[in-house]
Amino acid sequence: MIASVLDFPWSVKNQARMHKRNYDRPYKPTSDAMSYWVEVETALGAALDNSGDVILMSPFGFDSLFNYTVTMNSKRPKPQGFNERLTTKRWLQIWPRLVVNT
Repeated sequence: MIASVLDFPWSVKNQARMHKRNYDRPYKPTSDAMSYWVEVETALGAALDNSGDVILMSPFGFDSLFNYTVTMNSKRPKPQGFNERLTTKRWLQIWPRLVVNT
């Protein structure tokens, strides 16, 4: 069975307005906005270029994505929010080998 994008719990945020919600200065490029996300590993974006190729971007790089880690972003040090996201998203139940870095 092939999964549809509707089978995944997507969350889309308008980065042009998130600075207001987060009480930050206006973000410059998308990568600047992503550099404020709660977890380093979730700061991952995808776009299509003019040729239809997928372009991936992350202000923190991609290495930690493949190391089974989730890391609280030092630019957004919100331990309560970070821990709440760990719980509500059930990351440790879904990925029991996940290492949490705070």
